[in-house]
Amino acid sequence: MVVILRRILSIFFYLFFVGFFILIFPLHFFLLLTKANWAHDISHFLNKLWGIVIMYPFGIYLKVEGREKLEKGEVYIFCSNHSSYLDIPICNVSINHSFRFIGKAELSKVPVFGYMFGRLHIAVDRGSRTKSFRALERAKAKLADERSVLIYPEGTIPDKRKVDLLRFKDGGFRLAVESGRKLVPMTVVHAHKRLLDDGKWLLRPGRITVIFHDPIDPTGLSLDDVPKMRQEVFDLTMATLAERDGLVKPPVPAG
Repeated sequence: MVVILRRILSIFFYLFFVGFFILIFPLHFFLLLTKANWAHDISHFLNKLWGIVIMYPFGIYLKVEGREKLEKGEVYIFCSNHSSYLDIPICNVSINHSFRFIGKAELSKVPVFGYMFGRLHIAVDRGSRTKSFRALERAKAKLADERSVLIYPEGTIPDKRKVDLLRFKDGGFRLAVESGRKLVPMTVVHAHKRLLDDGKWLLRPGRITVIFHDPIDPTGLSLDDVPKMRQEVFDLTMATLAERDGLVKPPVPAG
């Protein structure tokens, strides 16, 4: 009986997931015809609204910790673990700053969603060093334009059936050093439990905790310091997942 109710709930969730985005897509379409920041910020707000609509009515609610550490109007590089397909709406809702995220180029090919992603966010082809470099250059341009950036240093979702943490890539940490913008480590806890990728795709209502750790100021650091910064953020994320989400894994190099 419980499985049947979850399946019914999941069907309505996916209908809302797709349906509400299609409903607001005409606004995305016209807003993203221009490159004006104000129009892109409204488009970002629509994504935040989309996140609220697809999570809270279906029993997915967020507990946010440490957000008071962030200054209003400051530009940050948010660096989060990645464990669920819910992570994008989670970050849209929990981050109060207007941001652009770096995501895999394949997202640009998704019908309807790809139009918004390709014009608002930053696509990266991880199979090409040259294209990855260009993506970081576009991210630097966003930061210079006073917009925050969100990056998932793992580069992909790990084993979706359990909490895990993959090695971190250098990109976000190089971006912090080269741009001079503060890097904010984030840990998202329990997201994988709410939408487990076990082939059943059943939504499980409950709480997701989003933790904003202390911002890291890269002032005075050089590219030689990137491995150390990367390892510190990896260790912090792993320790938080071990404490809050039951991650049991021997320490491994972050990169």
